[in-house]
Amino acid sequence: MDNMVEELTIEEIIIKHIFDEIFDNKLKPGMKLSESVFAQTFNISRESVRKAFSQLQSMGIMRYKKNHGFYLRWLSKEDAKNVYEARTIIEVGIITIVTQKYSLGLVDLSSLFQDVEREKYLKISSRNGEYVNSSCNFHLSLALLTENELLINAITPLISLSILARLVYEDSICLFNSYDEHNELINAIKTNDIEYSKSVMNYHLHHCLEALNFNETPKQISPNINLKSIIN
Repeated sequence: MDNMVEELTIEEIIIKHIFDEIFDNKLKPGMKLSESVFAQTFNISRESVRKAFSQLQSMGIMRYKKNHGFYLRWLSKEDAKNVYEARTIIEVGIITIVTQKYSLGLVDLSSLFQDVEREKYLKISSRNGEYVNSSCNFHLSLALLTENELLINAITPLISLSILARLVYEDSICLFNSYDEHNELINAIKTNDIEYSKSVMNYHLHHCLEALNFNETPKQISPNINLKSIIN
């Protein structure tokens, strides 16, 4: 089965494209996504686009407004807390598996080190959008090391939601640097101590949530950005 090349359906291609655009901070919370624009861009029927959007709606990434269409979700304070609560449950499981596999010599952590180095470079360079993307890629890289497709599929939409939350609530004066804690996660895995790894992951995700500023008025992001220029 591992040697089989799985072809993505057109709906899966659209979903992956939207995740990629969220990770790259091109699609913003509250933005309307047009069925017709996606249909024209991918040269497919609007029905196929609608199926993809409906799947994203079921994941919590999009909202449907009757007579208006589909919008990327705008997360409330409670929504953001629920996302990190769910992430904690899943990612504690992920780091448990990775620590077990590392202790048996079954995983290579070099991809995580590379993610952290890039993350640090982008932060120092004040390339904030790319930095957020890189920070989230670390968690996806960690999930990929489990080789558990169900876990990977479970965490991907939650990380997308985390990005949407950060775009709205990120504290511009917060000194929190995720790459330092990502280094701590790598070092925890290298100890082969599962309970310690779990505690470091718990602390890290709690700190990520604390870095969001829920006390100020959320940033307003225009839903009228030229979508066609983004997805072409």
